[in-house]
Amino acid sequence: MRFPRMVTVRQELCRKPLLNPRFTLTEGLEEANFATLLPPGRRIAVAVGSRSIDGLIEVLSQLIESLEAEGREPFIVSAMGSHGGATADGQTRLLHGLGVHEESIGVPIETSMETVSLGTTKGGAEVFIDRAALQSDGIIVLNKVAPHTGYSGPIQSGVAKMIAVGLGKSDGARSLHRHGFEAGHLIGQMAAHAIENAPVFLALALVEDGTGGLSHVEVIERDSILRREPALLAMAMAMWPRIPVASVDVLIVDEMGKDVSGIGMDPLVTGRGKEFPPGESPAFSAKRLVVRRLSRGSRGNATGIGQADVTTEGLFRQIDFQVTHRNVITSGALFRARVPIVAGSDKEAVSLAIESLGGVLPEDLRVVRIENTRRLEEIQVSSALAGELDGLEGIKVGIDEREMSFDSAGNLGN
Repeated sequence: MRFPRMVTVRQELCRKPLLNPRFTLTEGLEEANFATLLPPGRRIAVAVGSRSIDGLIEVLSQLIESLEAEGREPFIVSAMGSHGGATADGQTRLLHGLGVHEESIGVPIETSMETVSLGTTKGGAEVFIDRAALQSDGIIVLNKVAPHTGYSGPIQSGVAKMIAVGLGKSDGARSLHRHGFEAGHLIGQMAAHAIENAPVFLALALVEDGTGGLSHVEVIERDSILRREPALLAMAMAMWPRIPVASVDVLIVDEMGKDVSGIGMDPLVTGRGKEFPPGESPAFSAKRLVVRRLSRGSRGNATGIGQADVTTEGLFRQIDFQVTHRNVITSGALFRARVPIVAGSDKEAVSLAIESLGGVLPEDLRVVRIENTRRLEEIQVSSALAGELDGLEGIKVGIDEREMSFDSAGNLGN
């Protein structure tokens, strides 16, 4: 089989780096009258999730320092729903993978899955919260605000969802997901119920720019969390990275994983895996999607593999089915764990995808290859697409055009 010729393309993504996160956080805490919110000597639960966030350790360390300087006794609680196989050990490993260790942060870490029911919202969703957090004198949630992979609406993935679901562990995740992905409005209801019935008193909302760099840190007092988050979501969405064409024949994704997106590959990039409200549709579509491997940070969790049409034996061997199945059972989205066609190598996987299109000539194939859905500054496109992109503002098409190549084992080259 002849393969298309590929060209490297660089696109200018929205880049708005926050130059001094520590100062910004300290200033925000002062504006929130942080020193007067709780007396000294109080135990403070700092909720941290499973998502990779740029600057997480820097911001978390500064928060811990500020708490200790005011005489508080902070500790970390995992707030990640059913992630990590819905086990305390699994959630501990996820935190360690983010660099959150007792040794590095200097405070205890609690990852128990034990929760307490806080009752039921008017919408019929039972709200749960981590027992250790509930027994503390105050809870601070720290999370990235970003679009959710399944839910739509003004509140998606952020500090409100961490309060509603993350702190509820697997009980909270099941409670929300049993209502389906059309029930995104329940996130706000559940968060409001938890704020009213648990000692949540601050949220630290982080927003990343289009390059995945930390762009914004905001301290939000408890009564403003639900009112403020929609504007932060809009900020994140305005900077969100995209593939710079509307449609392709084949999208090749080098790696997927939970540390990249909640469903392995961001649906706002791939155009797959998220139901959009009436009148809205994905900005991108691919006739065939090939995914080559799992990221190391995903730790065997292949949730989202069902979005692909073809994968490789290499990725298949990386899958921890127990962890993956636990994740999709909790969410109710079993299709996300469906295994696509498994090819023996990258070469076979790409060949199968191209052949299934029905005789498109190599010079006409519209192909995009990306490292993962978080890294889109540099991508590869086929020659049929390079001509469309050449000359567009913010796009630089390289001169390195060459046929897609594979080594003797069938591994795709750089």
